[in-house]
Amino acid sequence: MATALPVTANPLPRLLRLAWQHRGRCVLVLVAQMVLLALGVTGLDLVGLGVDVMRHSLDRAAIEPQWPLGLTPPAHWGATARLALISGLVLVMAAARGLISFGYAIAVGRLVHLNIVPNLRTRVFQKIQRLSFRFYDEHASGSIINRITGDVQSVRAFVDGVLLQGGILVLSLLVYFGYMLRTHVGLTLACMVFTPLLWVVAALFSRWAQPAYRRTRELVDRVVLAMTEGVRGIEVTKTFGREAEALARFQQHTRAVEEHQQSVFRGISRFPPTVGLVNNLNTAVLLLYGGALVSRGVLTLGDLIVFAGLFQQLSGQISSMAGVVNTLQQSLAAARRVFEVLDAPIEVRSPPEPRHLDTIHGHVAFQNVDFGYQADAPVLHRISFEANPGQTIAVVGLTGSGKSTLLSLVPRFYDPSAGRILVDGIDVRELDLDELRRAIGVVFQESLLFRVSVAENIAFGHPEASRAAIERAARIAGAHAFICQLPDGYETVLAEGAATLSGGQRQRIAIARALLLQPPILLLDDPTTAVDPETEHEVLGAMQEAMKGRTSLVVASRLATLQRADSILVIEDGTIVERGTHPQLMAQRGRYFLAASLQAADEASAELLREGEPA
Repeated sequence: MATALPVTANPLPRLLRLAWQHRGRCVLVLVAQMVLLALGVTGLDLVGLGVDVMRHSLDRAAIEPQWPLGLTPPAHWGATARLALISGLVLVMAAARGLISFGYAIAVGRLVHLNIVPNLRTRVFQKIQRLSFRFYDEHASGSIINRITGDVQSVRAFVDGVLLQGGILVLSLLVYFGYMLRTHVGLTLACMVFTPLLWVVAALFSRWAQPAYRRTRELVDRVVLAMTEGVRGIEVTKTFGREAEALARFQQHTRAVEEHQQSVFRGISRFPPTVGLVNNLNTAVLLLYGGALVSRGVLTLGDLIVFAGLFQQLSGQISSMAGVVNTLQQSLAAARRVFEVLDAPIEVRSPPEPRHLDTIHGHVAFQNVDFGYQADAPVLHRISFEANPGQTIAVVGLTGSGKSTLLSLVPRFYDPSAGRILVDGIDVRELDLDELRRAIGVVFQESLLFRVSVAENIAFGHPEASRAAIERAARIAGAHAFICQLPDGYETVLAEGAATLSGGQRQRIAIARALLLQPPILLLDDPTTAVDPETEHEVLGAMQEAMKGRTSLVVASRLATLQRADSILVIEDGTIVERGTHPQLMAQRGRYFLAASLQAADEASAELLREGEPA
């Protein structure tokens, strides 16, 4: 059954809940903005007062300046002294605004970049660590990486670019609108006559923008995927001389983003001019009606200048609505993708009340197991077999027959669609997942080594392991000798992907990592695939020693591995078609004999094949 990402219908309520988690800092930022607004309006009011003082000093018939709060300077003060007082107050308020603005910027930066982004990015990464292998089978790594990086960064813009800026916008509109009403109600309403058009424009823009931004994120996913594949596959690219084709493919994806972004920018570019046009219409009303009020003596010139300044600020805030709406649509598109990951179902998890085994002996049984990565494409059919503690079961078959899939069901990388898998008589779905996996050592066909020291790589599953335990595991895996020859021995830091080691060396370190925990069950997915013929015998001997007393399921292709197994399962099209020991299956001259013939590429395997032929 496919693990489709759940569709988040409306991410806005969850974005608000995300912001609510940081409500203390958000409120602090909004309070700082309210203080800035108050200082700005007061400073503008003082400028208007200064204009009236100058006009009255030139024309005694003009309206007497109205000082705030009735705090009129002494009567003997001249116009110059009064203007000096006003100028001093304006400078003090400007300095206060500068200090508060500095603190405001720091508070927003800490809120967004030190709290919201790291916390959300950690939540997403924590979730993808818990998702099943099926999730990674069905979703490209580029999309996953982009959701953790770019989308999370866009989500944080909701807080500082939408919520805070939107809150500031609302506060500003209320303050400016209230002050303008106090100055003259009729002029204020007249200047707002065309404003409702803005809400119509914003609604139309929102309906268009959100799917456009969602498409942008999908195209960026492809760019990230092309880039990561280009970096990871650089060796293959250079080997076949396909650098030009790789570049062309990357440019094709970037061009798709560029072309889509151009169409988005064209749509966005229509929004601000429309807002500006509406504001200019309102400004025309202000000049006509406001000028008439001043000429009739209803308003002072200073009042009109203050009103015009406030209206300009108000128009600026309304114009900034275009940016807020644009950021909101980007945030909603990104948030939907982030929440899709956070909401993705965790298919494989520990049961609410797991059963615990003090000691796992390693008895493994498959009972009529069916499995498919997709519901309509089964991979395994009615698989049944039993492995007693200490036994080695080899699994052989052509590529794509389901061998690796069979092994992956034991540690619950996937759960079967039918049937049961038992460990010591208990269904693995009833056991604690972490306890189950720590009791199973796994070596993949291509084992990833991290960019840390060799010792840390071996001790990855048990970081507290002693050096003696690490070296003991390395010796069993036949890795101790070459590790000691590295520049810093076990403390040698590996290059990315352990590129400086051979395939056999990487595999033996992976085997040591699997053996360190001394698991009662070993899963070995063709462990000698990357081992050169010179060291194959050494590794096989070491693995034979390591598997003593442990249940081992081994996907194998080389006869040297198969002949050591207690039982061999031959899988074809997801079904066990033959089972038995190496001599038994060779004598049957069936599918196993045919598969063995195809694998007899070296002299040792050919000799083993001849041993099964009749005299």
